[in-house]
Amino acid sequence: MTNLADKLFNPADYFTFVLDQEIRDAGMPGGYCGFALQLAAAPDLQALQQRLDLLVERFPQASAIIETRGKRYAWVATGRTIPLEQHQCQPGADETDETQRLLLDIFNRPESRPLTVHWIAGADGGTLLLIWLHPLLDARGGKILLDFLSSERPESFKESPSLIEAKLAQWGFWKKLQLFFKAKRHNTAANSLDSCLPTQVEQGPQVLRLKVQRFDTDQSQRIAKLAQQYTGLTGRTLYYLGCFMRAMELVGPPAAKDGYCIPYAFNLRRQNAPTPVFGNHIGCLFARATRDQVRDRKGLFAHLLSQHKQVVRDELDLAYLPLMWLGQWLSPARYAKILRKQHSGGELSSLWFSDIGDLSWGKKGFLGVPVTNLSLMCWMTLPPGLALLASQLDGKLVLSYSYLSPAVDEAWLDAVIAGMNAELLETGES
Repeated sequence: MTNLADKLFNPADYFTFVLDQEIRDAGMPGGYCGFALQLAAAPDLQALQQRLDLLVERFPQASAIIETRGKRYAWVATGRTIPLEQHQCQPGADETDETQRLLLDIFNRPESRPLTVHWIAGADGGTLLLIWLHPLLDARGGKILLDFLSSERPESFKESPSLIEAKLAQWGFWKKLQLFFKAKRHNTAANSLDSCLPTQVEQGPQVLRLKVQRFDTDQSQRIAKLAQQYTGLTGRTLYYLGCFMRAMELVGPPAAKDGYCIPYAFNLRRQNAPTPVFGNHIGCLFARATRDQVRDRKGLFAHLLSQHKQVVRDELDLAYLPLMWLGQWLSPARYAKILRKQHSGGELSSLWFSDIGDLSWGKKGFLGVPVTNLSLMCWMTLPPGLALLASQLDGKLVLSYSYLSPAVDEAWLDAVIAGMNAELLETGES
């Protein structure tokens, strides 16, 4: 019997839970994600703790545990508080390096809680680190949660039903079946082209590392203009993906195969909506290209744009919802095989990618303190052992590369990042 306090996983929650289990099975902490906000000064830490207490009161899921309910999984409220954990940079150490060391030490440690919040104090300001388990909420939910913690009107943030389940409820049986078969054909096509990978390593102890590339206002505007030129008004994500494929191809993929396949999220949330906070509200799409297509810059972007238009025309942006709905009845191990393995038995994803969009806090800042920088991070499966999270802060593009060490060679990744920067700004070879 499901208790009223229990919150069953929606289909996308389970999708992320399956990947979380794959990460844990490889000896890593799990499917955790993180936002690190660099603040110009220390916020009112007591007020922040009070807001965390209010979060648990208003949204019990924030400190819940995962339990099974028959063949389903659910969040079961515990009522436990979420303590603001405080850390201090060592005096005399380089503050940037010391902050990075601390936040990665925190992110790499074993964790059982679904949500933790940390303050890393520096000489003047510091870094606020939010870490959450992906089945709890998606990245846009992470931004909304941070907004709740800093808002003057927390009462405006309300729980609401799953957007995925609401969309599924709109469709009759035959519509769901039609979309299911479309998604299955799309998935078969994605699985047919063996993916180049950033590492040959598939096992062994790993540590998560982070490299962040920040672009100034002029560079960010140039990148946005080039993205519009090559992939249209809504194609910035495609531009990032195409540039990364090119960078990886020009440097040379460690596991060289037939082409590239990069999954990316389709978000069902309304722009700037303060609800829902918790749960995942995403579908999955794929950007795919052969190695020959990747070598032709202009042709690659035309191909990716044409591919995306076909996806929208065929409703494939919604077709994965019925597939995920059916997937929630599979065991994690069986579902993981479908999500990760190609027909050849190799890994599907050349890279984990998410374009989170704008993460600005404007003039009000976070609890009244300006946000001067940010970085994002996430655990991922091995392979691919590499994830790219894109975001903007006050109109400036930030690219955060999470990678597993020693699986991904650091010198190789540095070369790929340099190539990515050149591709984004169109200063590399064509």
